[in-house]
Amino acid sequence: MSNATYTQDFYSWSLQQAQLLRNRQFDQVDWAHVIEELEDLGRGEYRALVSAIEQLTLHLLKWQYQPQRRVLSWRHSINKQRRQIERLLEDNPGMKPKLGEAIAQGYKYGRKGASQETGLPLESLPAICPYAWVELQDENYWPN
Repeated sequence: MSNATYTQDFYSWSLQQAQLLRNRQFDQVDWAHVIEELEDLGRGEYRALVSAIEQLTLHLLKWQYQPQRRVLSWRHSINKQRRQIERLLEDNPGMKPKLGEAIAQGYKYGRKGASQETGLPLESLPAICPYAWVELQDENYWPN
């Protein structure tokens, strides 16, 4: 299968590559793109973790800094993201060593989102994630 198929019909290309691997036709595998796609799969899982942390910290900040505006949907979102993070780490335990980095990255975007959604100045929210990992994952933790 040509390179054009990879760029023009990814679905068919991926099925063909899987079949070539099943048939042990290694000399016909598009190795460069297979390797690239495997790396992208791992990056995608990491991005999903960062995104869940972003949403979790965004809503925790809103919960903490605007207690008078708390709504049930914030609680729902916080619990949903905690479950999502738990699932991602259960399915991908190899990401645990990168958890500190993921928290920092997710919080950076969660902080920006919380500032935009609340109207609070960005500078009024902590620059570094104020929540410990045990708090982020604890379904009974609610700031203030």
